[in-house]
Amino acid sequence: MDGLSGTHTSPADRRRPGPIVKAAVLVLALALLVFVGIRLYAWSEQAREARVVVLVNSWNDVDHSGFTPKLRELGDGFRVDAACRKPLNELLEACREAGFDPVLTAAYRSREEQQALFEQTVEGLLGQYGGDRQAAEEAAERAVARPGASEHELGLAVDLESRDGRSEPMYQWLQENAWRYGFILRYPRGGEEITGEDYTPGHFRYVGMSAAGQIYALQITLEEYMGMFFSESAQIIFE
Repeated sequence: MDGLSGTHTSPADRRRPGPIVKAAVLVLALALLVFVGIRLYAWSEQAREARVVVLVNSWNDVDHSGFTPKLRELGDGFRVDAACRKPLNELLEACREAGFDPVLTAAYRSREEQQALFEQTVEGLLGQYGGDRQAAEEAAERAVARPGASEHELGLAVDLESRDGRSEPMYQWLQENAWRYGFILRYPRGGEEITGEDYTPGHFRYVGMSAAGQIYALQITLEEYMGMFFSESAQIIFE
């Protein structure tokens, strides 16, 4: 021993990061994980919203929409797509809190159920058109979509009425507030030539929060919205 005293530090020790550096690296790693998580969540939300923004009408049928409903029970024999089950319940609860008494009269319909409803409507109109079935079918199509062209087959559309008879004020409230829950008035007054359907104040369609907010703000139909924000291949354009 040469008699020198003191703490000896090896070159390897000097290369090891100190506690401050370690803490900084850990914070940066956590921040990166949070950022990636947020982005992944945002992308997944966009994908879920894009799934329900699908156009079905008399010239865009269900079979070519590429949409397959994931049905969930609502109660009282009604079913809807899983995406709109919770928002629909929230909308109905908010409507009740506003002083109304909404009742669901239609939700998902199978192709067979839509066929039966359409035929029933046609039969009821035959007398008005002197037995002319073609004229009766054309008239029926303005109120009840032909099988394969009904939004009800998507499980994303519902029909509502007021149990206490106060339908008009309730419909007004729904038109002004349904977008907050991802729903739009699907067939608005003045949009008949665009949608191909008569004004139907109780028919609401789930399109997701983003699309519903934009459609309400612009006061346009789903057909017009699709023309503005979707490509021809029906893929939503996020900018």
